[in-house]
Amino acid sequence: MKYITLGLLAVFSLLAGGCTAARQTSATTEASTEWRIKSLEESFLNFREEQRRQADVNDETAETMDRRLAAIEADLAVLRGGEVVVQAPGDRARGAVMDSGGQLPEPDDLAPEDGGWVAGAPSAEPAPIAESGEEKPWASVPGPPAVIPEPTVIKRPAPAASSAPSQPASPAKTPAKPTPASGAQAMYDAALTKYNSGDFVGARGAFDEFLGKYPSDGLAPNALYWKGETYYSQKDYAQAILTFREVTSRFPKHAKAASALLKIGMSYDRVGDRDNAVFYLRALVEDFPASEPAALGRRELSRLGG
Repeated sequence: MKYITLGLLAVFSLLAGGCTAARQTSATTEASTEWRIKSLEESFLNFREEQRRQADVNDETAETMDRRLAAIEADLAVLRGGEVVVQAPGDRARGAVMDSGGQLPEPDDLAPEDGGWVAGAPSAEPAPIAESGEEKPWASVPGPPAVIPEPTVIKRPAPAASSAPSQPASPAKTPAKPTPASGAQAMYDAALTKYNSGDFVGARGAFDEFLGKYPSDGLAPNALYWKGETYYSQKDYAQAILTFREVTSRFPKHAKAASALLKIGMSYDRVGDRDNAVFYLRALVEDFPASEPAALGRRELSRLGG
């Protein structure tokens, strides 16, 4: 029983101590808060006082500036409406009245005197220039130049004609007659003339006749190419493709092979076959990169996005 009583007393003591400590902590917190509030109020009051003082200073500065501006305006008014005396060198003065715009009027007569300019002073006569007794060739104006008579020309008689026989004139050279074109060239030119005149059917027949008669001639690749052009001009793109492909297969190294590849690609593009058009245009650029048709082929590839 005794131990129980001691335990209870210990508990009561701890509780009493805790309450006392809590009250002390609460009192300390309240005191700290009250001090902080007072400090803030004091800072705010000081700030307001500084504001009022700065406003007073600004008012005084503004009043001073207003007084100075008023004095300057008064001076300007006096300068515009009154007289201004300008001191000249040599302790001389001259008066000049400003016009309504505040500018001095232009003087009527100014002459140099004592290193300055004085209004209204007459100009002094220039002193005579001393002359020497030297000869002055420029003093008199020379007259017109003397007329020199033309020399008399004595005409001598022409020498007598020589009795030596004259050389006979060389006969004029007879212009060389143009060499007539060969049979192959004449036939090719005739076919090409028909194409240029728009007779595509007649030109195609003439090119076929040329190829049948001169299959191994140097103009055979050209004739076959222009035969394909007759189809292309008539928008028969299928036959044009077949003819141009015959050019590339029979004469793969000829210059017309590059033109034929270009026209194959363009013909496929006209019929809507973009893939084949890009294929043949790329072949043209790779096989004949420096040719003129290759430059056109690059432009077509750019347009087709290939």
